[in-house]
Amino acid sequence: MQFASRIHEVADLEAAVEYCYQQRWTDGLPVIPPTPGAVEHIVGYLQRVPEEVVGIVPPRNGIATIEKIAINCVMAGCKPEYVPIVIAALEAMLQERFNLNGVQATTNPCAPLAIVSGPAVKALEFNTKENAFGHGSRANAAVGRAIRLILWNIGGGYPGDPCKTTLGQPGYYSFCIAEDSDTNPWEPLNVEAGFGANDTAITVVAVGAPAMIQSGAGSKPAEDVLYVLGRSIAVLGSSNFNGGDMVLALGPMTAKNLADAGFDKSGVKREIMRHATVSVRDAKRRHSIPPSHPMHWTKATNPDDDDARVPFVREPDNLVLLVTGAWGSAGAHCALCPGWGAGGGQAVRGKVNFPGNQ
Repeated sequence: MQFASRIHEVADLEAAVEYCYQQRWTDGLPVIPPTPGAVEHIVGYLQRVPEEVVGIVPPRNGIATIEKIAINCVMAGCKPEYVPIVIAALEAMLQERFNLNGVQATTNPCAPLAIVSGPAVKALEFNTKENAFGHGSRANAAVGRAIRLILWNIGGGYPGDPCKTTLGQPGYYSFCIAEDSDTNPWEPLNVEAGFGANDTAITVVAVGAPAMIQSGAGSKPAEDVLYVLGRSIAVLGSSNFNGGDMVLALGPMTAKNLADAGFDKSGVKREIMRHATVSVRDAKRRHSIPPSHPMHWTKATNPDDDDARVPFVREPDNLVLLVTGAWGSAGAHCALCPGWGAGGGQAVRGKVNFPGNQ
């Protein structure tokens, strides 16, 4: 198998790791040196030619070939079976709706969150139980890390130039979760996106770090739980003050509470939308995008009525709702990842094509 990339000779493994640091091929964490054999193993599994172009990755407009993607996946610790998920995530991020150029360069601390749903979650052992957003799972960590290294090495998303994020967040290293089919009482994200129940899908959204919500689902009625979830979204400092997409991960106790009360997924979204508002009186105290912008809050309500409500969730599809994580305590933990609002990074979904069904 012929590769276009140069081969660099080093003395040993330790020297290879240090050489990757010297060449700025890593964003701070050590990487696995991408040997030709490891790269060839992934390309062979994919049954695709190394020079095939998947897309152009902004802001440096690097060419993401199958070879280059495989190199970064090796560096991230991916098994070959993970790589189709990484490719699907990259293809989704390259769609205009996602505005990857803006996501890579903005001052906002949004990072691409990859959400895996469908049969591959169990088959590849993604974690959907304790610590669903955290450490401990190779699949979650390696897929999220590979996406970041592609954005780093191919897209050139370096902090300072061109990435201007003022604070950043840990999701810039690795940001991948998966939907739990065991405890999800509603249709999964892959079906909601229009794919089949036997299809694995990826959803990518540019969001901030997860903020914990104690929904109270262990002891409170569904109406109170929905009120708490909605009010946790309606925070004046949120970028979703001017609309846009966000991710709400419900723990299984919260999902069961709502489903047992008769709420389907669309009903949950509608109730959260109803509660996720602030008054115009409060909204006037928050400076935001220019009033001429089509997503300015004044376009969603009557700005002359101080008692009118400003919605944070403008449309049901703005709320990416999934179930993941462990049962937990009576506080029933959930997690909200606010989006970039009017800036972009909106949710994009795509089917994962494994070898044999491409």
